[in-house]
Formats: sequence, C-alpha cells, structure tokens
Amino acid sequence: MRVKILVVSLLLISILIAFKVEAQEENPLTVLERAFQKAASKIAPSVVSLDVERDLSKPEETEEKEEKPVIGREVGPSPGKYYSRPESPVSGVIVTSDGHILTTYFNVKGENVQKITATLPDGKRFPAKVVAWDENVDIALLKIEAKDLPAAKLTDSSKLEQGRFVIAVGRSEDRVGLTVNTGIVSATDRLDGKAIQIDASLNYGNVGGALVDIEGNLIGITCHISTKSMAGQNSGVGFATPSNKISEIMPDLISGKVIKRIKKPFIGVQASEGAEDVKGAEVASVLPNTPAAEAGMQDKDIIIEFNDKKIENWDQLREAIKECKVRQTVKLKAKRRVKREGEEEKEEEVEMQLKVGEYPY
Repeated sequence: MRVKILVVSLLLISILIAFKVEAQEENPLTVLERAFQKAASKIAPSVVSLDVERDLSKPEETEEKEEKPVIGREVGPSPGKYYSRPESPVSGVIVTSDGHILTTYFNVKGENVQKITATLPDGKRFPAKVVAWDENVDIALLKIEAKDLPAAKLTDSSKLEQGRFVIAVGRSEDRVGLTVNTGIVSATDRLDGKAIQIDASLNYGNVGGALVDIEGNLIGITCHISTKSMAGQNSGVGFATPSNKISEIMPDLISGKVIKRIKKPFIGVQASEGAEDVKGAEVASVLPNTPAAEAGMQDKDIIIEFNDKKIENWDQLREAIKECKVRQTVKLKAKRRVKREGEEEKEEEVEMQLKVGEYPY
C-alpha cells in the first residue's frame, strides 16, 4: 500500500513540475484534471466520427469451410444483441492533411459494408473509402477528399512504460462531442508484441480513436475489440496498436497494400503455475472445443514430447507449437496419473494425435 501511495505521489509531483505549478499553491488533483483536459483538447481536432453502413441481410464475412475453435462456448454466455455490432458511429484519427484517417480494422471489416461517412469536428461530412488494412495489428487506413486538415502526428511509442497515464479519445454518439477515458499502461508487449495493454475503458464507439499520453501526443490507435469476446466489450483490459508499429506499415497502407492475418498455431492448453518444478509441460487446464480437448488431453497431463521433439518445459512446448502449421496433424506423448479399480494410482505414458488449430483471437 505504501509503495502504491509513493508511486502516485511521484507521478503527481512530476506533473506539477512539467506545468510549473507549486504544490502548495494549487490542489494537485486539479492540476492532474487540467492536464487530462489539455491532452484531450490537443488531439480533439484530429479525432473524427465514422458512420459505417452495413447490409444486415448479409453476413459480415464468409465463414471458412473448417470452423475455427471457439473457446468458452460451453461456459460463456450465449451470443445475443450485446455481442452484435451497434448501429452507432465509431471513431478514427486524421493522420495526413490531405485526408488519410486511421481506425481499427474491426470498425470497417466485412463484406457487408456498403458506405462509410466521416464527420469532422466542425460537422462537415465526407464519404470515406477504405484504402488498405493490416489484420495483424487491427489497423485500417481510410481516405476522404479534403485538404488542409488538422492531422495528428504519430509520436515515438518506444519509451512507453507500465504505469504511465494514457487517455483514449473518441467521438460521442452525436458525432461532434468527445469521449475521454483515462487510464494507465498495464503492459507494453501484448499480442505477440503488436499491442500495448491499457485499463482505460474501450467500447464500440471510441475504439479506433486516439490513444494519447499526458501531453496529448498520439501514441497509438485503440484496437483489438471483438463481438466474439466472452467478456463483452471491455473488462478492464483494453488494447492499442502503438504508433511505432503503425509508422512501420504506413507506407504499405498508403500504397493500398492489404496485409492478411498470419495464422497462428494453437492447441488450447493453459500452463500450470507449478510447471517450473516439473520436467515437461504440465497442463493446468484444457480449454473446451479446442484441438487438445478433441485429442483427449486432460487437466494435469504432463506433455513430454510434441511433434517428435522432447519437451522439458513450457518454453520448449511453445516453440514447438510455433513451428507447426495450422491444420497440421502432430503426435504427442504425455504422462498421466491413472487410477484403475482395485489398483493404486500410478503414472502412465499416453500417446495421442492432435490437429493443430488456429488461434481464435
């Protein structure tokens, strides 16, 4: 508790110094509030509202012939209206003065999109077209025919650290008002290094908008939200694609290059907390409706061989899975505690075949 109080105090002091305000002259919380307001006001001219019109008689996307595993179907809530896209507008950020707008690919994906309209902060409306997208970082680039727009500059995100204040800025349902959600950086290297994790609340309206630091600098685009999430829109865990990742792909996006999602191999097991003391990869739980469950793997199994590779720990198992291709059939061996009637419990070695799946998120 003392450590937490000390960290908050140091953050407040640093803000006071940055704004040249002495602590004894003004309430530190008032200074912090004003800092948030100033940061939001700085990025506000570049944040736009996007109306995405869809033909609801058509599916969002054509399903693949082979169904992907859906984790949690047996234990999660039944899909309903909450998990469907709302008809409300979403958010985007102007990044070039001649009309390029960044948003999350989630906002504009789908074969049923018919029309996109961008509403600027001054109320002017422009038809927008999707130029390109990168599914791996959940970013799309749109274009409107306009000039001399207030473009936001993508700033260096490499120095982001856990605990730093961040602000998610989007457009409200009236298309001109702002939404401002504050939080901190929870983790800097999530989703295989493609995203940062934040605790600022995200939802279908503000996702695709700007993520800025305490000084209002654009450090990312809020992304990676899903209608399929078992936790709903946001459960205290949100994600943003950092500005440096976006800067890397901007030349490709502006040229119109579409970057498809790289399929990530997945078997559907979770590591045991005590796995470090075990020779092998001890499985804490097997997720339902996954390749591991279909192969007959059980909780507490200890994987000792995977695809002809000896496995002594979880790192080796993760690397072995990464080397596989989606839909590849592999053999594995595991140790299992078995108790038969009239016998004492003993450890046996079991073999099974598993068809590697695709990571569903």
